[in-house]
Amino acid sequence: MFSENNQISGRQVFRLLTYDFLGMGTLLLPTMLADTAGRDGIFCILAGILSTFLYLKLLRYLLKGMKTSYPDFLKQKCGKVCGYVLWGGYFLYFILMASYTAYLFSTLMLNGLVENVSFYLVLLLILLLAFYGMAGGIEGRARVYEILFWFLMIPLFLMLFAACREVKPVYWSPIFVADGKEMLNGSYYVFFCYSMVSIVLFLKEYVADRRKCVGAAEKAVWFSGGVFAVLYLILIGLFGAEALAQMKFPAVTMMSRVQITGGFLKRTDAFMFSIWFFTLYAMLNSMVFYSGNLAEKVIRDCGGYLEGKKRMLPYIILLLLVYGVAVLFYRNQQILDSVTFLLWKIGTPFVVCVPVLLCLTGERKNHKKNVRVLVLVCFLFGCLFLQGCNVAELEDKAFPVLLNIRDQEDFQNVWLNHEYAGNKEVDYNHLKVVLIERSFLEKEAEVEDMLSMLEQEKEVPWNAYVMTTESCDRLAQTEGKLDTLLGNYLEELLENTSGIDQKAYPTLGMLYEERANHLETLYIPFVDIEGEQSGAVQDDTGKPQITAYEVWKRGRAAGLVDTDTARAAFFTQNFADDYTLQLAPELYVKVDAANCRLKIAEKIGVGGLTEQIVAVTVTGEGEILSGTVSASEKEQLLNTRMEDYLNAIASHALENEIDITNSYRNLGADNRTWYFKYQNTPVAYEKDIKTQYLVKINWKTE
Repeated sequence: MFSENNQISGRQVFRLLTYDFLGMGTLLLPTMLADTAGRDGIFCILAGILSTFLYLKLLRYLLKGMKTSYPDFLKQKCGKVCGYVLWGGYFLYFILMASYTAYLFSTLMLNGLVENVSFYLVLLLILLLAFYGMAGGIEGRARVYEILFWFLMIPLFLMLFAACREVKPVYWSPIFVADGKEMLNGSYYVFFCYSMVSIVLFLKEYVADRRKCVGAAEKAVWFSGGVFAVLYLILIGLFGAEALAQMKFPAVTMMSRVQITGGFLKRTDAFMFSIWFFTLYAMLNSMVFYSGNLAEKVIRDCGGYLEGKKRMLPYIILLLLVYGVAVLFYRNQQILDSVTFLLWKIGTPFVVCVPVLLCLTGERKNHKKNVRVLVLVCFLFGCLFLQGCNVAELEDKAFPVLLNIRDQEDFQNVWLNHEYAGNKEVDYNHLKVVLIERSFLEKEAEVEDMLSMLEQEKEVPWNAYVMTTESCDRLAQTEGKLDTLLGNYLEELLENTSGIDQKAYPTLGMLYEERANHLETLYIPFVDIEGEQSGAVQDDTGKPQITAYEVWKRGRAAGLVDTDTARAAFFTQNFADDYTLQLAPELYVKVDAANCRLKIAEKIGVGGLTEQIVAVTVTGEGEILSGTVSASEKEQLLNTRMEDYLNAIASHALENEIDITNSYRNLGADNRTWYFKYQNTPVAYEKDIKTQYLVKINWKTE
């Protein structure tokens, strides 16, 4: 029989921490080390292990002075207000780590085990399983992990042994090539994977023999460190350092190459997914558990008390929060990159430095000199990982708001020398607009190189608008007529456009995303100086105006469309707060609060042929701006005319293989049959579909 005292043993602590270290470390660490230190990454692993042991010495000393739980100890040492601030920092760290783990877990399952299944469904099932684990408490989870430990580790060792037969030792040379900065970065990546060792402070109140807590952590570091080192050497020997640096999940790829003698196990990669399933599951549970632990203590301090089934309420809320954040990661690469940077550069130093500072500010009388020396060494060693900024005074910096790109040669010359403008250092943080000449934008290969270079450098803001023109120099000549810089003027031109949501206008980040997604049809504003011929008012004659839009279809330029077509596209995609259009020579109408809903379906057309229809239902409120229509036929007549107007624009656009409804991006959710049909032949999509509008506007009566 097992006791139910919510306590775990030192051996269970060892296995819990080993799961946490191996889960994310075996998936992500090899690629990051290969990308930074190359073949010298093995020495980074050793440096990371040694620094972790140094840090554990510090934690051992801190635990000796803790008479309460770690959260309460924080309040005791730092005061109530500061203690709660630290609680908030730990809570945010645990939630972001849980969300990232859930995202990584779901992505891994989709890529390797369950294809053609919704990410949202996989994520939901994983979090439901995590909730089930939470219900069992830490003691129940620890028992399960303890039982499964060798059932998972022995197959892992067998797979590593089997992979050794294909290793080419020549790939391990040369070594000692990486410079000091690369070695420090690689060591920091290893230390990041081990930074969760600080959770032994939270585990203190759940460990029966508290003296074994740090000892179990040391064993977990040794064990996982050995796995990291062996795995890294095998991966370098299999793929080479350069190829390894480009892989997403190299350990999974390695498993697919392992051949078992006798051929009794064909899908070794699927078999080995059980390791990552349980390790990532354990880490997800740990992060949610510790954040829930903090939430319970906050409720306790507020005078509340949770018992029975109510005890699980905080975990339900936290898992819903994790689900929402993980979905954001899945839907927006920019958010994922930002949070990853936050965890690497802020989260890890936070969880590592708080215990260090607690020791530095301790007031115990029995402080020993060697302990103070150890604390100082730990602190200075951590400072080695801090990346400083290249400090420059504001007057020594240039802050461009417009980046002109004329052609490939011009871009390379400008970008290769972009660090300085004259004698000033260039800072692109204030960049508003990237202006690309249309002749260059239509060259697919050159644009791909440009976007690749900009994305890798990460100096130009992702939210900088992208616009195009015939001649950057021609627009530059108008700057003297403007009341502001040209870049600021172009930004205002977009953001002050009546009725159009700013999200309709492509940014540099959108172009980055479409390099991989190939889903969207975007409309890049085309700017020119046309005066009255472009429809500009008299006061704006001679100033830059948006006269057309360059269509950016699934990652490449697809030609110009007029402003009416672009505005119809914005309206259809719900980017227009209001929409004004001309339905007859003297009849102008305005539609407010409109909502356009797409439905993709097939129907039998003329001659019995099957037609693929994208149906758009338009609802909202409308009013007549000028012209008259009899009251008896107002609603039917205006709706019919608006249908004819939108259908004519959509049909004309489809003749040029442009879909103003942007329905291709919805295929995965709305019509799986079409999705798989056009996966390999996306260029045929616009040729095969027809667009039909159904307008149901409620027109205001005078």
